[in-house]
Amino acid sequence: MKNIYLIQPNNVISGKVYFPYAVGAIASYAWQFDEIKREYRLCDFIYKKDPVEDVCATFKEPFFVGFSCYMWNIDYNLDLAKRIKQKWPECIIAFGGQQVPDDTGLLEQYEFIDILMHGEGEQTFYNLLMCFSSDNDLSRLSNISYRKDGTPTHLPRKIYRDVSSYPSPYSTGLFDCILADGRRQGLDFDAVLETNRGCPYSCIYCYWAGTENNFRIFPVERVMADIAWFAENKISFVICADSNFGILDRDNDIADYIVHCKKTFGYPQKFETAAAKNKDDIVFDIHKKLNDADMCCGISVAVQSFSPTVLEIIGRKNLSLDNYAQQLEKYRNEEMSTYTDFILALPGETYQSFCEGLFRALEAGQHDSINIHPCEVLPNTILYSAELREKYQIRTVRGLYQDHTKYDSDSSTNSSHAELIVSTSTLNEQEWCRALRLGTCVQSIHSFGLLKFIAIYLRKAQGVSYYDFYMNLYKWIESESGFLKAVCDDVFENLDRFVSGKGSLCYYNPTFSDSYLYFREGLFLCCAEKLDRFYDDVKAYISQYFSDDELYADLLKYQTAKVLRIGDPALVLHLEYDWQEYFSDIFDSAYLTPIKRKTVLVAEKSDVDNWSDYTYQKIWFGKRENKMLRRFKYAPDNP
Repeated sequence: MKNIYLIQPNNVISGKVYFPYAVGAIASYAWQFDEIKREYRLCDFIYKKDPVEDVCATFKEPFFVGFSCYMWNIDYNLDLAKRIKQKWPECIIAFGGQQVPDDTGLLEQYEFIDILMHGEGEQTFYNLLMCFSSDNDLSRLSNISYRKDGTPTHLPRKIYRDVSSYPSPYSTGLFDCILADGRRQGLDFDAVLETNRGCPYSCIYCYWAGTENNFRIFPVERVMADIAWFAENKISFVICADSNFGILDRDNDIADYIVHCKKTFGYPQKFETAAAKNKDDIVFDIHKKLNDADMCCGISVAVQSFSPTVLEIIGRKNLSLDNYAQQLEKYRNEEMSTYTDFILALPGETYQSFCEGLFRALEAGQHDSINIHPCEVLPNTILYSAELREKYQIRTVRGLYQDHTKYDSDSSTNSSHAELIVSTSTLNEQEWCRALRLGTCVQSIHSFGLLKFIAIYLRKAQGVSYYDFYMNLYKWIESESGFLKAVCDDVFENLDRFVSGKGSLCYYNPTFSDSYLYFREGLFLCCAEKLDRFYDDVKAYISQYFSDDELYADLLKYQTAKVLRIGDPALVLHLEYDWQEYFSDIFDSAYLTPIKRKTVLVAEKSDVDNWSDYTYQKIWFGKRENKMLRRFKYAPDNP
């Protein structure tokens, strides 16, 4: 029998790693057929980034090695594939996945790659294996590129619209060995759940819009079997790969079943989704169920940009600002956390429109979480095309761009590199850097809570817009700040080098983690570590907004106490104003100023005593729930 190896290496983060769902999906389809089972042996999946030589040492006469490629593993895959070809020259090397462009470019660039698989892989992989077991005539296939008489050749695309015959790698048992092997090594596994495939929308930056396959639905029996498998095998975290969970009425039933499994078996513990657009009621009902079961990871209230020009260019019909604010209020009333994503440097975005959009989100009530993502140009998207790049004068940089992966001092193949837009016809490189710095400050200082309560008070009681407060704060940081400017300079040290093509768009500080951090996380952590110095510095800016010294001192006392740090003891906080009630009613227009009455608040001691645990628990996985902020209660003897 011929040995088949499938490779989808992921990063191991704090002892957790994802199942290799993509290669599992193509294997489960092919191995349902007897003709494949007779001819081929499916060997071990490679699902994590072990040293290349160690991986090769486990191989036994590989006939075919297939790689599933994404931004976070393409460099590692190239290194491993080259080594395999050197050791076994006759082995067939095939690359597939979203990072493989729909052309012959990778064949032209890398002689050790034999075949490129384009688009979805289930039937393409099966057809390849059948071809190798018969006449080896690749020219009669579709959805691949290969070398014909030494010349890279791209074959026509064929669209497969029916996914009903695609088995799952979970319920068919393909991952049972991985699970057992990984747990013997002390690993925990996260899982990807796919209930449908495709997207009805056409956003130019998204892979789905660049494909010809329509929106398709997996049988509900398959979906429920996967969820049962997660529960039975105690999988804590499941992320839904659907582009719009909640777009179908049956998604309510799926949510019911996953909640049932949590209540009955204790697993899965968390279920993360990308919420459907323009399905407000269904999405709310689904996430209310998940939230009540403590399974929700925050609800995405989609934006990407508030600029009408940008939205028209990217093919995205957004919520109206009023609808956006209403959704935030609806979730807030149920104490459900939300988050809003912005993409920096979309075509048509200017520095001014980006800033205005950012602060519109705050004005609408987004005080939980704002995420700003540099615009990545992904292969096989509309944005990837030469036509759009020329039309909008798009300049990109391919550089190190990490989030929560192990620090790599030499930026080797274990690192992740991405192609990011750094300038367009409406946003130059200097403006891009400034927008990224400003946005990071807003995320760290407002969303993470360092000045959130002061900014909200000033907006409500004095009418100071968030735009004015934070734009002026940023100017003050650049021109007058001492401590905070030094922190920003440290965090953004590599930014200018990145734009020139030599640096990285990530932050590393071993005090907080052995992994790369987002800029927003690094900025907050540096300030939280030296919180007294942060407030001593920033008081020079915020004091100008207050004429009542007693109120200012009391609010600053409350604001400072809200930020949780490592080793903080239990706290009894004596205040002159009832800030606890005031900030629970910040959207009540009748409650513009706080009530002056002596108030005693209490908080339990910090449940973390080192920065590594704090980073992991409070920032990585707790930021959407504001776990970096203290939860106050009124003291039993509160006046």
